[in-house]
Amino acid sequence: MELIFRDKKFWPLFWTQFLGALNDNFFKNALVMLITYRAVMIGPLDAALLVPLAGGIFIFPFFIFSATSGQMADKFQKANLIKTIKFAEIIIMSLATLGLYLDNYVVLLLILFFMGTQSAFFGPLKYGIIPSLVTAEKLVLGNAFVSAGTFIAILIGTIMGGVFVEFDHYVLALGIGLTLMALVGFLFSLKIQDVPIIGENTKVDYTFVKPTWDILKLTRKKKEIFTTVLGISWYWFLGAGVLSLLPVFVKESLGGGSQVATFFLATFTVGMGLGSFITDKISKRGVEIGLVPICALGMSVFLALICYVGLQKTAPSGELYTLKEFFHTSYALGSFLSLLGMAIFGGGYIVTKIAYLQIVADPKELSQTIAGNNIWNALFMVIASVLIMILTKSVGIPYSFLALGILNLIVSFLFYAYHSEQTLMMWMRFLTKVFYNVEVRGGDKFPKEGPVIIVSNHVSFVDWLILMAIIPRPIHFVIDWTYYYLPTGPFWFRQAGLVPIATRKESEEVLKKAFQMIYEDLDQGSVLGLFPEGWITRNGKMRRFQPGVQKILKEKKVPVVKVAIDGLWGSIFSFYGGKVLFKWPSFKRRKVTVTISDPITPENYDSKFAEKWIAQNVSHYEPPVIES
Repeated sequence: MELIFRDKKFWPLFWTQFLGALNDNFFKNALVMLITYRAVMIGPLDAALLVPLAGGIFIFPFFIFSATSGQMADKFQKANLIKTIKFAEIIIMSLATLGLYLDNYVVLLLILFFMGTQSAFFGPLKYGIIPSLVTAEKLVLGNAFVSAGTFIAILIGTIMGGVFVEFDHYVLALGIGLTLMALVGFLFSLKIQDVPIIGENTKVDYTFVKPTWDILKLTRKKKEIFTTVLGISWYWFLGAGVLSLLPVFVKESLGGGSQVATFFLATFTVGMGLGSFITDKISKRGVEIGLVPICALGMSVFLALICYVGLQKTAPSGELYTLKEFFHTSYALGSFLSLLGMAIFGGGYIVTKIAYLQIVADPKELSQTIAGNNIWNALFMVIASVLIMILTKSVGIPYSFLALGILNLIVSFLFYAYHSEQTLMMWMRFLTKVFYNVEVRGGDKFPKEGPVIIVSNHVSFVDWLILMAIIPRPIHFVIDWTYYYLPTGPFWFRQAGLVPIATRKESEEVLKKAFQMIYEDLDQGSVLGLFPEGWITRNGKMRRFQPGVQKILKEKKVPVVKVAIDGLWGSIFSFYGGKVLFKWPSFKRRKVTVTISDPITPENYDSKFAEKWIAQNVSHYEPPVIES
């Protein structure tokens, strides 16, 4: 919490964006509640269509203005721009008060457009300035605080919007509240410190159309950036759809009044905040992009559950339920937990994606990249608004949640296909944490980038799991082809980048192809994992290393790192006692020590010295440990 209360660089930004998000949602939810529960109509458009239309109106300015705002954020002092934008918010909230007084919903929708415009200019500044305010080690935490703070602000704003519209003099209450929040936010912005201007040579194009096209091309320049941007945009597509459906879903499917609708919107934002902080706890080693497919899958499961709950009940013929009455119904807990679960996975998803974008983007173009991301976000949210309008008329509210869940399920598999190695690494770390107490010695010695070969002793069937858990980079292991080609083996092992190998006697073709794959992996800067003994020890002793490493080093001059695994001999996954698995397991977390050497240049690698070094770092090896 020190970051948001004591850090002089970070706290002014946090509270500035917090109050901005609060005010946005204060006004938006008040407007949505007025439209939904006062049966507002504008021409032929009723509440079921006006709510998603309002969402589209708010995010449409992101599509128009984000490119120019990103250029401005890179070229000018971000702190000064934030102050100007926050002052504009005071003017916009004053106009909103006038629209409420006139009870003119066309004017209020226009104000919603102005709010979207202000937010479009603020977005690239908010996320673009974070890397300049926090250290690299606190980047995920900083994003988690901003995201969680945004969700809490949304929660407070959502509740305030729902509560204030029930006041007898709601126009006066809303007017004072909106203007006061804008004023306090502006005062906090005055404390934001100047940061280095990295892109001062950036040319700002105020025509809006051309820079929009140019900045979209910028996001497509690098595949990793583009897939990350599309992933973030997909989240906002999904979020826009869910938030558009919720108020009408609560009223028509669950029979809840405005208190219940406010509670559900608040539940969504609380879940997002919880997901953000859970992600920070998981991501102690850095940005865990492997979380994304898992979180996407979780969102789909809970969207399907929301549909199921909604189909169990139709709105009562009499009065709508108050919040207290609602929680006496049989479906209240199920609907609450389903939405909360979906939101928690959503919070983990979006925090991870945004932090990853800040890492892979060029620092000189970060604000423009975020602006380009905002344009894609806006486009996806506009499409979502249109799709929800179509779905609600064609299949109804509950099945609209199911349709979103099915679409998201497809997307989750696409994310897994792209991040399969990182997802598997994350699972390996989780499993290792649960079942083993691993001590790593020399972990800071492992190269952070570039091709490298790992040579390790082979004690059990889970040696690879331990290595994947402790090495901070994906490892492409060389694996015996008899294991690789087990039923369904190629499907899973290919995703992990494993290389099947055979002896010349077993299959010369497989052997030749294996070395081709090894050379290609090293050319691409991969980490290659080898167990030079050839197979798992049957008696607890180490066998002489095979000559494969020397053969690789003749072709590819890459460093070698020796790794000694100590503590797995005797586990159910080793051949201790002559059997694998068919042993009585220990219910204590097994202590495992992994020792990592300094990188060795290819010219200095010696197989016999590697054997001796590993033997000296494994407690159950007794010298002499090398057997023919």
